[in-house]
Amino acid sequence: SSDLERLPSSAQYGVNVLYRRWRSDLSSYQPWSNSTARDAYYTSKGREVYVDDFYMYTYYHSPFTDEESIPSTAVSSPVGSFGKLFFVGVSPDTSPMGEFFLPSFEGRGASTKYDPNDKWSGKDWLYYQGNLTNDPVGLLSVPWNNTQKCLKGFIQGLSLLESTEPDLVCPELLRYNERTVIIPTAITADEYDEIHFLFVFDRRDGSRLEAILNTAQTLFICFLLGFGAMTFSQDANRLVLTPIERMISKLDKIRNNPLEAMTIGDEEHHREQVQAFKRGQKEGANGSDKDGAQSRGCLSRCCSRFWACLRRRGSGPKHAPEPMETVVLEKTIIKIGSLLALGFGEAGAEIIGQNMRGGDSSALNAMIPGRRVEAIFGFCDIRNFTDATEVLQDQVMVFVNRIASVIHSCVNEFFGNPNKNIGDAFLLAWRLSGHSPKKQQKLADMSMISFIKIIAQINKSPLLAEYRNHPKLVKRLPNYRVRMGFGLHSGWAIEGAIGSEFKIDASYLSPNVNMAARLEGVTKKYGSLILMSDAIVKLMSEEVAEECRIIDHVRLSGTKDPFKLYTVDLNDLALEVDRSSLTGPGVGTSASNAAGVNSKTNRYRLRHERQKLKAERWSDEYRMHTMFSSDADVLTMRQKFTPEFFCKFEMAYLNYEAGEWDVAKYMLEGTRFLLATEDGPSAALLRFMKHYNGEAPADWPGYRVLTEK
Repeated sequence: SSDLERLPSSAQYGVNVLYRRWRSDLSSYQPWSNSTARDAYYTSKGREVYVDDFYMYTYYHSPFTDEESIPSTAVSSPVGSFGKLFFVGVSPDTSPMGEFFLPSFEGRGASTKYDPNDKWSGKDWLYYQGNLTNDPVGLLSVPWNNTQKCLKGFIQGLSLLESTEPDLVCPELLRYNERTVIIPTAITADEYDEIHFLFVFDRRDGSRLEAILNTAQTLFICFLLGFGAMTFSQDANRLVLTPIERMISKLDKIRNNPLEAMTIGDEEHHREQVQAFKRGQKEGANGSDKDGAQSRGCLSRCCSRFWACLRRRGSGPKHAPEPMETVVLEKTIIKIGSLLALGFGEAGAEIIGQNMRGGDSSALNAMIPGRRVEAIFGFCDIRNFTDATEVLQDQVMVFVNRIASVIHSCVNEFFGNPNKNIGDAFLLAWRLSGHSPKKQQKLADMSMISFIKIIAQINKSPLLAEYRNHPKLVKRLPNYRVRMGFGLHSGWAIEGAIGSEFKIDASYLSPNVNMAARLEGVTKKYGSLILMSDAIVKLMSEEVAEECRIIDHVRLSGTKDPFKLYTVDLNDLALEVDRSSLTGPGVGTSASNAAGVNSKTNRYRLRHERQKLKAERWSDEYRMHTMFSSDADVLTMRQKFTPEFFCKFEMAYLNYEAGEWDVAKYMLEGTRFLLATEDGPSAALLRFMKHYNGEAPADWPGYRVLTEK
């Protein structure tokens, strides 16, 4: 192919032949020297051949061939070429040989009739050339002095298209890509400098087609690039950018509220479940199509099974596709965020958020300064835990976690936050800082009601009820059942990280936290399930506070100020085990968690319903006191406590506080067994007065000192 490319074109070959013939004849005759030589040259055979060849060349590249006049016998014509002869001339224009360039018929005589159209049109040839206008002789046989000088006189010649396009007389009037210039190559350097031919071809048709094709090519390439970019962009968005944006969005949520990570995890798992369900439906639909196909003809079924067999044999074992790295990273971020939220809790939210917001450094600063907050602190403890641990051994973790599931879910349901798990004890908190007094009142109501619901769920849980029949537990602790004590107090605390760079716990430090623990510690002394300080009761709404019973006026050792001690009376033994919670839906309540329904399938639904219930309770229109009249568990546990009992105990307590112990003793002995079972607070006050032989000390301040730590 490279040899073929080096072959000269017809235009180039023709120019070489013409120039060499013309130059050879001129060198022989030198017609410019005198008139005799001129006449001899014009009448020479060489001049006649040159004129014929010139016309032959012009017709072969004719710009005037009409496509409609081409006979059917013709194989080709100048129409098929994009290059049509437009300008013939010589350079430089100062050479005396230039006047002999154009073809003329001076030496042939008037008797010789020469019609170029008849001779060179090729009407019977395979290559049809057509007529060169109606007057081809007049087109080319122009006096040299009447020809055009172009390129500032550098070339001189004749435009073949001047008759049809009067403005197109010089080659420079065409753009560079619209013309092709042919000069002789069979020429020496001296001959070139002296004079050489210059034939210019009009390529405007080809240039237009090239422009159209180039435009189409450009548009096609733009389309391909655009389509490719869109395809790549779609894949990049789907596989990279969108997951990264989702990750950044999730990180922003976790940075602003670290506790949100658990909700994000549940929502993400719910989305995966929905997608898996949709895929299952689609596969089921495909299976139905296959079943429908079985009803077709026998031959069709055989062919289908044959091709299916071939496909199975030709394909290797199918492996589940591995998830994309971005998907793995996104899920890892969610899991890490959820673990951080679980591990640090609300007290550590500031630690997580502050470290995630510090994007200027990768260094971890867990030991950030603590901050003072106002909060309600609850402390609860599992009774007889030491005995249960020794009996249950390696199963004690299951035992504790079942109880923790009830406690944490109930506290969360009432806007509290689990803070610390200490083996048999749990520290819980309701942060008051940042809330209006009205919302703080609601949180105080919720803290007490959450403890009531914990007691109810622990006694109704069928999983925890199993321990009542545990052989070793029953042998060691007759009539054993899971029971807990609760202490509730309100005050300030320092929230932050406790520990070192090797291990930290996010918790609260304050005498008020210790106060809640000490209140729980004296629940056994008073025979009550819940003990509360007057600080928390004063925060409560008036209706809920009325449900609490003042049982003593005390000062804890190591503290300065005495305070009133309250309880809420509950008969947890009145509740029966809820066996349906093992299989029931557990709609939005902590019963399902108590029953161990912790599957991922239900977690999103339960959390969603819990959030809906929390939003309803958090509204200003909702009154927490309605639970004392509408909640079946609360009604059952408080059924035996009558107005008569509360009235008599209140009178007894007032006499006790006033130092009228003889009256108080008499009345407390009446309330002690008024409800068939012993009343713990009544018995506790009687025991204390008995220590002083039933008479108030002379310096009785109206309260006593509790030494329990």
